Amino acid sequence: MNLFDRFFNTDSDDDVRPGGRDDRRGLLVSLAAHGLLILLMVAGFSTAPDNPGPVQVELWAQGTVADAAAPQEQPEEPQAEPQPEPEPAEPEPEPTPVPDDNARQAAEQAEAARQAQLAEAQARAAEAAQAQAEAEIALAKERKAREETERRLAEQAAREKAEKEAAEKAAREKARQEQAEKEKAAQERAEKAAAEKAAAEKAAAEKAAAEKAAAEKAAREKAEKEKAEKAAAEKAAAEKAAAEKAAREKAAREKAAKEAEAKRQALRAAMRGDALEAAGIASGNADRNQRGGGGNDGYAAKVRACVQPGVVYNVPPRSGSNNPTASFRTRLGSNGQVQGVDLTRSSGNPRFDDAVQKGILACSPFPKPPGGKYPSYIDVDYRMYD
Repeated sequence: MNLFDRFFNTDSDDDVRPGGRDDRRGLLVSLAAHGLLILLMVAGFSTAPDNPGPVQVELWAQGTVADAAAPQEQPEEPQAEPQPEPEPAEPEPEPTPVPDDNARQAAEQAEAARQAQLAEAQARAAEAAQAQAEAEIALAKERKAREETERRLAEQAAREKAEKEAAEKAAREKARQEQAEKEKAAQERAEKAAAEKAAAEKAAAEKAAAEKAAAEKAAREKAEKEKAEKAAAEKAAAEKAAAEKAAREKAAREKAAKEAEAKRQALRAAMRGDALEAAGIASGNADRNQRGGGGNDGYAAKVRACVQPGVVYNVPPRSGSNNPTASFRTRLGSNGQVQGVDLTRSSGNPRFDDAVQKGILACSPFPKPPGGKYPSYIDVDYRMYD
């Protein structure tokens, strides 16, 4: 594609910017004006008279020429106005007739001068057009390069700006997330601490309540136990006092009966004239008297009546035919005082055995045997339900 094809084929340059199109249109108009002037000059020289004379050439053009300093954004292209036809040159005055040789020589000189002037004018016009075209091309290239540079710089700036904004946005988002995580962690720690505190307070309250309840229960049980023990002791004391009173009354009755019986026996003996041995039971066989083996069941009842008030034991209701029996060997002095009590057979209930032993120790002195003499020991069998 030659120079004129590149600049006259405006429809195919779709990638040229609007400012470049305006500059190209100005360049085309300028080239067209210069070409028209050259044609007019050639036509003027070819129609000039043979008589040489002064030649005056005026180059002019109407229209706008692209300026390198023009802004990129140009208004819409105005319609090209038709170029005015140049006025015909004034006819040269008729030369004065000269002789043929002189005239021919002058004509040749004039033609040579005209041809030289025409060639010089054409050369200057071509150089001017070429320079103008090259200048316009250089300006267009420079403008295009500048625009391309500006475009690249703008794209780079936009890209850097977008990257910076994206980085700032990412940093803000990261900071927001970190702050949210910190706040969440702080809230979780606070909630955990509050829960632990509440749990500790609840546990402490429950422990205090349990300790208080246990203390109250222990105090209540202790009071109830003391009350029960006191009541039992009072009951036992009352029962013992009643038993002692009954025993004393019974002993008094028995003593009176015994005295009366003794009197009757003495009377009978006196009447029979037979002395009655008062003792009649050897030492060591007193257990038969206590147990009723020697025909004297009354002494066993006396011993039981003496021992029973001292036995402090809450006898449970009887179940079946079982009757627990505790057997003791009681050592006696000559005055009937209890010297010692030995358990020879347990009833199977240590508390009952202990209560019977205490009752035997409390029965001191022992009831006097029918013979009047105390043996060295007496075997006592004490049954729970007799």
